[in-house]
Amino acid sequence: MIIQELQKSDYRIRKLIGVLGLCLPFLLFISQGELFSSISHYYYQPLTSLFFIIIISAFALFLISYKGYKIDLTTERISDDFITNIGGIAALVVVFIPTRCINSGSSSIDIICKSGIYPLLGHNDETLGTIHLISAGVFILAMGWMSKYKFKRSPNDTNKKLYVICGNLVFVSVGLMIALIILEKLGISFWLDKYYVIILETTAIVPFGISWLVKGRVIQDLKEIRKNFGKNHSLD
Repeated sequence: MIIQELQKSDYRIRKLIGVLGLCLPFLLFISQGELFSSISHYYYQPLTSLFFIIIISAFALFLISYKGYKIDLTTERISDDFITNIGGIAALVVVFIPTRCINSGSSSIDIICKSGIYPLLGHNDETLGTIHLISAGVFILAMGWMSKYKFKRSPNDTNKKLYVICGNLVFVSVGLMIALIILEKLGISFWLDKYYVIILETTAIVPFGISWLVKGRVIQDLKEIRKNFGKNHSLD
C-alpha cells in the first residue's frame, strides 16, 4: 500500500459524516418524542421531515464531495471515490423517493396514509417503496464497506480493529434486517416485529458514524485541544 496524504477537507468531511451518523436516529426520536417503525417514516412528520431531509442530503453531498485515497491498482479494484459516489447517489434517492407511509407504527401517520394526502413527495406506492428500501441499503452498505475495507489500509493507523468491528456491525445489521423482512413477508411473527427495522438501522448507522469520526482524526483533535488547554492553564 502506497502511503498517501489526504486533503484537510477530506478529514473534515469524515468528521461531519461521523457526526451526522451519530446524531440522525437519536435526533429524530428526541424531536418527535415517538418511536416509529423505521427512520424513514420520520419523513411524514413536519419537524422530523426537515431533519431527515437535511441530514440525508448532507450525507449525499459530503459523500459525493469526498475523494479519499487514490486507488492502488496493485491491491484494489474499487476506489474510495467510486464507493462514496455510489453511497451519495443512493442517499439522494432515499430523499427524493421516501418510504411508503404504511406500517409506520404511528397512528398519526396512519391517518395521513388513509387520507391519501401525503406531505412533500410522500406516497403509498409499493414499487417506489422498494426502490427506497434498496437505496437505503446501498447507502448503509457503502458506509460499512468504507469502514471495514478502506479505512484499515493505512499502516500507521492503530484503530484498524475498530474499523473492522464497525463494518461488521453494519453488515450484520443489514443482513438481519433482510432476513426479518423476508420472515415478515412470509407472515412469520417474531419479537419486536414492529420496531426491528429502526433498531437495526440504528445499530448500522451508529457504528459507521463512529468509524468515520475516528478516521477523521477526532481523537487526535481532542488530544490536541486537551494539550493546548493544559498549556494555557499552566501559564495562568
